[in-house]
Amino acid sequence: MRRAADAQNVSAETLSKWVGRLGLRDEVAAIRSPAAVRAVSGTVSHEEVLEQELREARSIISAQHKDAVLDERVMAEVRRHVSAITPRYKPAPFERGKTRTPHTHFLQWSDIHATEVVDYDQMNGLNAFNWDIMLGRHERMRQAMLSFKDNRPYPVEKLVIGAIGDMLTGDIHDELRETNEKVLTEATFQLAHDMGDWIETFVEEYPSIMIRCTFGNHGRLTKKPSFKNAFHNWDWMFYKTLQLRLSKYESIDFEVTKAAQVPFMIYDKRILLWHGDGVRSAMTDVPWGGIMRYCKKLSDTWRMMNQPIDHFAIGHWHESNQIRGGWILMNGSIKGPDEYGFARFGGGQPAQQVLATFHPKRGLTETCLLDLQS
Repeated sequence: MRRAADAQNVSAETLSKWVGRLGLRDEVAAIRSPAAVRAVSGTVSHEEVLEQELREARSIISAQHKDAVLDERVMAEVRRHVSAITPRYKPAPFERGKTRTPHTHFLQWSDIHATEVVDYDQMNGLNAFNWDIMLGRHERMRQAMLSFKDNRPYPVEKLVIGAIGDMLTGDIHDELRETNEKVLTEATFQLAHDMGDWIETFVEEYPSIMIRCTFGNHGRLTKKPSFKNAFHNWDWMFYKTLQLRLSKYESIDFEVTKAAQVPFMIYDKRILLWHGDGVRSAMTDVPWGGIMRYCKKLSDTWRMMNQPIDHFAIGHWHESNQIRGGWILMNGSIKGPDEYGFARFGGGQPAQQVLATFHPKRGLTETCLLDLQS
């Protein structure tokens, strides 16, 4: 017992106790090796643990290898008996006409805010705006429009310009009256002259040009909005002057009405120009719910008059967007973000305008954002 205890490095009393419990007292005399002593005493060496783990790992690897060999045998049989079939796919027939259907471009043109000054330093360099920047952004817009026109596979033979108001920033706010670059009388006629030059550049690019106009809230001559004689507005004066400026071109169909909402047709789709102000909402920034409810009421009214509206084109909110698949086309601004927007709403959208494309039968097929921000 002492020899066995010494081999296991335990006391003879401890070993004797365990031998008695296990009923192995008679076998102790035959024990000679330490491994046998450990087996009897129930202790296991670190080497034995590692050997057991190695045996288990080898067993797992052997089983996985056996499965891999079986998989390879199956795949070999498949490759031997199954061959690739000859492709029989043919593209679905598509008739390409020799002539492409002419389309129409619809430019939403609004919220120029001409003669307003946005100070570069006060905007931390995020935006600046003055008369020269305004002209530069119009040139950028012209190039973008002609780029879209030249890079489409179909011809674009007509341009419709929807002028949606706030073309002049006005002086309904005292701070505008103090900081505007030009007084309104001068700015109105100068803007008509400069924008006449701009529209003239499209005459040779589009065989037909149609211009329809509505006025905004910034051009009004009263502090509060007027609903009677609402066309008493600097926007309206600008449109009439611009109409005279372009009157020599027979290809330009220019109409200026006294109505705040102006319907017109692009092929068989009726578009309603509406500046977008006057929506009641407790929400800050763009009141999407209020705009949708307002347009729904307008739509119901015009439908009862047997003149259903297919698309609304609005501005005012300086954010380019389309709602319900283009049912409402919302335009951005040429001015871009300003000090008021940052202080009141925490920011503003970059200068953008919307260019839409209409197909004679399929209606609205594309809307593009013209990025004007330098």
